[in-house]
Amino acid sequence: MDADEISFSPDSVRKKQKLRTILTTIGESLQTVFKNHIYESIGERPSLISIDDVNSIEKGTSKSKVHFVTYYLNTDIGKQSVNLVVKFSADEVRYDKEIKNYSLISSVPSRFPGIYIPKIIYKSAQNRCIIYEGVTGTSFRETQLDKNFKHQLAGQTLSAIHGTDTGKFVIEPYKKLILYLLSIFSESSLEEEIIELMLPSFKALEKSFGGATIFGDYHQGNLMISSEVTAPLQEIIEEFPPKIKVYIIDPEFIMPGRDRSEDIGTFFAKPAMKEYRNYKTLDETKKNAQAFLKGYNFATHKMGADFNLIDLYPEGMTIDFHISSYVLYDTSEKILEKQLDLDSEEVQQNIELLRKILTEKPFSF
Repeated sequence: MDADEISFSPDSVRKKQKLRTILTTIGESLQTVFKNHIYESIGERPSLISIDDVNSIEKGTSKSKVHFVTYYLNTDIGKQSVNLVVKFSADEVRYDKEIKNYSLISSVPSRFPGIYIPKIIYKSAQNRCIIYEGVTGTSFRETQLDKNFKHQLAGQTLSAIHGTDTGKFVIEPYKKLILYLLSIFSESSLEEEIIELMLPSFKALEKSFGGATIFGDYHQGNLMISSEVTAPLQEIIEEFPPKIKVYIIDPEFIMPGRDRSEDIGTFFAKPAMKEYRNYKTLDETKKNAQAFLKGYNFATHKMGADFNLIDLYPEGMTIDFHISSYVLYDTSEKILEKQLDLDSEEVQQNIELLRKILTEKPFSF
């Protein structure tokens, strides 16, 4: 549980009360949604519904909040509950972008059955609020599924999002990002060293055919996995469509014309940093990434393609580059926001990890 979920400061209490009031007001306009959900769940449709209570678990960043909301209802056929996902955007631009992005990935389930994009059931430009249908199951981090298997599922999901169209992409945004992040170090010798280590990656990006519309924020918190496992593990892995549902939520940062390995780098950057911080190794993250790619290639072939991901990178995979970019970004935040010096332990640990990834290339496969 996050710290802000257990805070009892006056400000925190007031914010929770305000949120509850907003969610209750929104819920009062969702009578049809509630009735349909109850009918689908128990086969009986209530005539009268009132909201008894609302519970919300908040996740996300300071700019974009996602709330997993449970409405507890009094009905003429007994007490019921309905789960919904509520997203409040920080501004109008983000709100409009998410609505547009939703349309870009709404066809994903038709590409690969078993992958689900929750439907938008309510939206309000005035409140910058989007409500998605409820998601049943547990988060990627919390699910008790076999670690190897759940990473295969995550790979399948990303492959379904990317689709099978391939092509070139513009690499200038990646170069500009790296140069900007390195400039924050204000240490010319270090900047030159990192740039030199990244030159092979830039060449690989230039030669790649891995262009795709990427999710842009593909991390473990945006995946929900259903708990309905109805077959032995081996059957689930080999069967198509799979006997388990994976939901992808929060499509705010979708971007066309990018390197599909960027999403993979985003997915494994934090686990890599955590493993290195605790054990000075990357072995577990590498093992999970291999399972992820197995699932990715499985889905690619099931969607009719005749290539594996590695085939799109004649000069080598670029996952290491994108994980390194994330480490650079995290380092710049430590310097700018935490006011840490270049010689501080946290920053030096990141630089050490950066060198390790760029020289050893553990995720090249």
